[in-house]
Amino acid sequence: MSPPPAIHPVQRKRRRYATLLLALTLVAGVGGVQVPSASAATVGSTELSTGWTFRSANTVTDPGATISQVGYSTAGWNPVSLPSTVLAGLVANNVYQNIYVGTNLQSVPDLTGQNWWFRGQFTAAAAAPDQAYWLRFKGISYRAQIWLNGTQLDADAVGTMAVHEYNATNAIRPGALNALAILVTPPAHDCKDLSFCTVDWNPEAPDMNAGIWGTTLLETTGPVALRDPYVKTVLPLPATNAADLTVYVDALNATNAPVTTTVSATITKAGYPTVSVSQNVTLAANERREVSFDPAGYPQLHVTNPALWWPYQFGSPELYQLSTSATVAGATSDTRSIDFGVRQFTDYRSTVNGTSFVGYKVNGQNIFFRGGGYVWDMLQRWDTKTNATHIQYVKDMGLNTIRLEGTLGNEELYDLADRAGIMIMPGFVCCSAWENDNTWTIEQEQVANASLDSQLRALRAHASPFMWNYGSDQPPTAAHLSMYKNTAAKLHWQNPTVDNVATWSNANAGMKMDGPYKWEPPVLWWDTTQSGSAFGTTGEEGTEAPPPLESLQKFIPAADLWPIGATWNYHAGKPRSVFDNITVFTDGVNKRYGSTTSAADYSRKSELQNYENSRSFFEAWNSHEYTQSFGVIFWMLNNAWPSVHWNLYDYYFKPAGGYFGSKKANEPLHIAYDYKTRNVYAVNSTLSGRSGLTATTTVYNVPNLTQAYTTTVPVTAAANAATQVLTLPALTGLSTTYFIRLQLRDATGAVVSNNLYWYSTQPDVLANKKNWYMTAVKTYANLTGLNSLPSNPNLATSVTRTVSGGQETATITMTNNSPTNIAFFLRPEITAGNGGNEVLPVNYSDNYVSLWPGESTTIRATYQTSDLGGQAPHLRTRGYNVPTTSIPVP
Repeated sequence: MSPPPAIHPVQRKRRRYATLLLALTLVAGVGGVQVPSASAATVGSTELSTGWTFRSANTVTDPGATISQVGYSTAGWNPVSLPSTVLAGLVANNVYQNIYVGTNLQSVPDLTGQNWWFRGQFTAAAAAPDQAYWLRFKGISYRAQIWLNGTQLDADAVGTMAVHEYNATNAIRPGALNALAILVTPPAHDCKDLSFCTVDWNPEAPDMNAGIWGTTLLETTGPVALRDPYVKTVLPLPATNAADLTVYVDALNATNAPVTTTVSATITKAGYPTVSVSQNVTLAANERREVSFDPAGYPQLHVTNPALWWPYQFGSPELYQLSTSATVAGATSDTRSIDFGVRQFTDYRSTVNGTSFVGYKVNGQNIFFRGGGYVWDMLQRWDTKTNATHIQYVKDMGLNTIRLEGTLGNEELYDLADRAGIMIMPGFVCCSAWENDNTWTIEQEQVANASLDSQLRALRAHASPFMWNYGSDQPPTAAHLSMYKNTAAKLHWQNPTVDNVATWSNANAGMKMDGPYKWEPPVLWWDTTQSGSAFGTTGEEGTEAPPPLESLQKFIPAADLWPIGATWNYHAGKPRSVFDNITVFTDGVNKRYGSTTSAADYSRKSELQNYENSRSFFEAWNSHEYTQSFGVIFWMLNNAWPSVHWNLYDYYFKPAGGYFGSKKANEPLHIAYDYKTRNVYAVNSTLSGRSGLTATTTVYNVPNLTQAYTTTVPVTAAANAATQVLTLPALTGLSTTYFIRLQLRDATGAVVSNNLYWYSTQPDVLANKKNWYMTAVKTYANLTGLNSLPSNPNLATSVTRTVSGGQETATITMTNNSPTNIAFFLRPEITAGNGGNEVLPVNYSDNYVSLWPGESTTIRATYQTSDLGGQAPHLRTRGYNVPTTSIPVP
């Protein structure tokens, strides 16, 4: 049998994010460069990603010392590309197929009761004087034995979120094939280990994400290596015309003798002065030491008029580059570089309804964080396109924040957030070993602290993280909180922190987590007597969100699509949890919009409910900003697998009701209606005030569109603020279901915000019955009048297209040519072929729009040509009372 293929190294441009050294691992365990000279070592980083194989340890009898020998036969093993979890590798090899369809996941057995071998070969760089070789594992779940060329590097590398690094110089074979063998022990089910946990969000992965989920790197340096460069930026707030920069980088002696090195740092940005500093450092044998440069010792680090990093809608997210280097005897030993932002986040406290809540400022300006809770694919599969689409969708919805509840380590997401001005809200997960810390073993304490050390080192180098939460639902014990805070201080973490994000367990948490987690009518968000309404600061709350029919058909077999049953419920929350069904949401649809008769009917009505729910959610929070509310996270942003629960967009990236309702609510200048008080607000989410505006509120009867009321008032929309502009009076004589149309116009008469509501003379009324995840509804609004809207076949559509660099922009024009009827809730889609699915991902300038008789609107859709799959694009248009049509896109 011929030897297995070697790992084909992927040469990567040096990453611009920080890396770290696991506190539990002795780096110099198998290494030691001896006498430094003036000759240059090879400096580089290679990701070991391809050519790996894996297999259950139950079927392998050879020991690690044998398996890690070059040429060991892996006949019968499964090929795998790293990073990969066990189940992701098995799925890639078709051992299990279509596991996201129906209930197929139930057919995958428990994969955590056995260990798993991962093995690969790679060619190391040729030897050079003073060269050191490092192996770095940025994520192994949960513990591992690591072998290189028959030498055991680590007998027990433990901790999913802890980075493991080894000086492998003495075990490496320079310029030749090398073999790595890693025996992985999976985390325990029910989140009993300090690993990743999806709580009640979805079924647990059968392997609990066991595997090598982070990047695996072979790095070469001279006798001194550099790690974790970071720039702390402090502004003279409230002024922002200067900044004090402090540079930190760790220098690591790879040798068994003292070494003197010159550590240098250079800060650059086009159009701005370059700043350079350096110092000589003598390191003891195998010593790791933090090297710092501060403005007191290096005055050039006090910079004037810096380009600031601003979050989305506040300005441009400007970035600088830090380049660090270490030289020994005149030769380059190592280099590291990162991009960083000059910005400063601070926090403050305000008391609302008797509770202290936290608010945040960026560069001295109040910042209202609004976002969603992100989760990666259940098998931890992601790529650049997927990460970029998440960031793109967040911005397109007008959000500025992504919460990471334990989903830590996707560093490319941090990079993209930095460049897009999206803030990151990271922290540990709830409802797991992470929060059962009063029973931790000594090992678990060490793993938790090493995990924090690893994650903060990665995060601190980025501009996008604005805070850190040490706990979620509950705070850590006093001892562990002190341990965590000492680690953060050691790492010079400069962003605010909270102990946890739930005032029900910690009155001083600063954030509430009072639910709801199931559907509620729009009035709840506005009624500040309700615990889950828009007051204070919330770490999370959200509702069910069934995706549209086209997505449902991808993961629910036709035989199970209607009526709603076990397959739907399996794709709700975790089985046997209170979230393993969507009954509450469905009751809302049936009792407000009329009983549903098919999956298609359910989808068209649930889209209305998703739209009005997410729109009112963000409108209420935005309209109370800085007076009653200070930040909000919708639970969740997306799903780990195809789901009918908790999302603003579905697993397939199909934008739908929740997405477009959020996009409407979070437009930079917006007009909003308060379902509780009938107040109308103008919300300006930018740092520029707007004057000369007018707000018009008009009420129409349904279905004949007779006007029941109208008023127009002048508006000045202060910067970064919400302004109450009028109150809609109580009206009589209305149709049971009616429309409220709000329009905000600028001084030229152009509409800058156009918002249509549908409501009822029989309003939604909340009951007194409630628990931690929902408030019951006593009376449902009667919105069935929408079903009596006359069919309108008089919608004219046209479309043009431009193509540039693989990206297409379709310009869609829709005109309602009916003299009497509304074209309600129109959904234009660009499809791959006539009758095909919508091209995804896609961005629309607006969607789910409604047109009065004679009105016209233009919408732009942007997508990649490659996502058409070779099909010709078509424009499909449908509406609640408008027949579906499809025309080619020329």
